Amino acid sequence: MGIMLGAAAIGLAYPLLIGLPGSEQNVIPRFASKWHVGAGAENQPSMQYLVRHQDMEFLAKLIFLEQAGDEQNVTLIIDDKKTGAHFENTLRLGQAYVFIDVPSEIKPYVHALDVTVFSVRDVVVQPQYLVVGAEWGTTFIGKFTPKLKVVQYGDTEFEFGILKTFIISYKVNDIENRFWISESLPLPVRAEYYTLDGSPDYSYDLVWLETSEPLLPS
Repeated sequence: MGIMLGAAAIGLAYPLLIGLPGSEQNVIPRFASKWHVGAGAENQPSMQYLVRHQDMEFLAKLIFLEQAGDEQNVTLIIDDKKTGAHFENTLRLGQAYVFIDVPSEIKPYVHALDVTVFSVRDVVVQPQYLVVGAEWGTTFIGKFTPKLKVVQYGDTEFEFGILKTFIISYKVNDIENRFWISESLPLPVRAEYYTLDGSPDYSYDLVWLETSEPLLPS
């Protein structure tokens, strides 16, 4: 009995000892929040990213509109930093968060978003715990199968202000790829990815945000 009580005490104190998110509310890890792709879309946030992928650099504003059954309506505004091209379209996201019936003139930009901002849908296929140390499954990089893990929680500075974020990462040899999640937003807010030889693959960063619901305080 003494051992059982001791284990219970350690379990209750665990989040306080390691500074897990929610520890200020005395929440133990198994009761932590979960995140999934599309979380918070019902609050219709507007999110603008600076995306760098291969030789492309562009601003992409995603304005989440109403949901229609299993689909999500989104206004996508593209501003190409290199060519000056500007596009504005209202599109549909399917249940798997894939754009449907994309006009040909913006297909290169949608493809770039698919392999950057939206690529998280391919590895986070079910709700995952927002707890430092939690594993989010396995990804496949050639012959490597690294595990995704929540490695950090805290304030992250952006051009528009500070958000509470979780950093999820995986390593292949000495190369670490990372993306940042904000609990109340439907997509990651930042990412840094590299190829297997350590060269930059892509990056994106949230540069503007507007939401009808208050986010976690900094």
